[in-house]
Amino acid sequence: MKQSDSVDLHIEFAHRMLGLSLDLSPSVPKDPQVSLPVPEEVGEGRLHMTQLGAGTSFLDWNCSNARDMTNMQIGYQAQYLTFPFHLLQKPTEVGIDGVKQPIMLHQTDSFILGPSVIGTQTVHPDIPIHQLCLFLDAQTIESCFQDSQEAVPELLKRAFTRDSGEPFYLRGRATTAMGLSIRQMLTCRLQGGLARLYLEAKVCEVAALRLAQLTNETHAPRQSRLMRRDIDLLEEARDILLSGYADPPSLTELAMAVGLNRTKLKMGFKERFGTTVFGFIRSQRMQGALLLLSDGRCNVGEAAAIVGYNSVSAFAAAFKHEFGFSPRMVRGCEDIAELEGRL
Repeated sequence: MKQSDSVDLHIEFAHRMLGLSLDLSPSVPKDPQVSLPVPEEVGEGRLHMTQLGAGTSFLDWNCSNARDMTNMQIGYQAQYLTFPFHLLQKPTEVGIDGVKQPIMLHQTDSFILGPSVIGTQTVHPDIPIHQLCLFLDAQTIESCFQDSQEAVPELLKRAFTRDSGEPFYLRGRATTAMGLSIRQMLTCRLQGGLARLYLEAKVCEVAALRLAQLTNETHAPRQSRLMRRDIDLLEEARDILLSGYADPPSLTELAMAVGLNRTKLKMGFKERFGTTVFGFIRSQRMQGALLLLSDGRCNVGEAAAIVGYNSVSAFAAAFKHEFGFSPRMVRGCEDIAELEGRL
């Protein structure tokens, strides 16, 4: 597979009767960054494209105060896989050309999009968006499996060899480890070549964590017994927990709220989201606490109480188990990358 030099990203904005377009590709060779404002007719925000080492790039973009509903059509270059992440708690609506139903992208989702997939992002008034899209080319991904003497998973191989116009996409879960690496990327204060080296490593780290999930699924294939209605109800249960993890309902209350029995909720939640209900609650609490502490908005005791812990010691133990470092190390540390040097 040929290695690509850079990602050529083209975005079309459909706003009322107005058509707008942006190209986020390097204006000159070796130009590592392109930063453009979101068109003012759409809302307020920026699209920031960063080209790293050969075969790796990322797009960090946000939009707020949207005037009206706008559809953004994003076309990705061939020979790249895209790993999009939604960074805000409220889900956002996305679409993929060739897929009939719209997809609700949650903070806990981790998608893989195949080469040349055309995605649509719907921007709604008063609903902010912040997304990070990671790009790795085929040769970079293939070399990862060659180095570990593993075969490229068949599912992934089909992303680059499919002949039909059917789009390739895989839905997975965003883990705490992925979330931490993404936050380290967004808070990195390194400059120049050191920043590129660090960010390239983080892009590869997040992609490796997601690809490892795919490898595990390939090694242990299992036929899902969940019906479409079950999936909808499980996603409703997840939404309840996302908005109320600090004071969540009991398992019985959650089952009753969505119309599932306890057993179906427990087993289905683990199958659908890769973790238990209680594991999901704990992970969301820790992610919330990390954000509170790194922003310097509160001390450890206050953060513990806000995310639902009565015991500071129990919170500290859970936090360290989740991230590998003490919550006291985080307070006011906007650059989470600095923590790696303290461990």
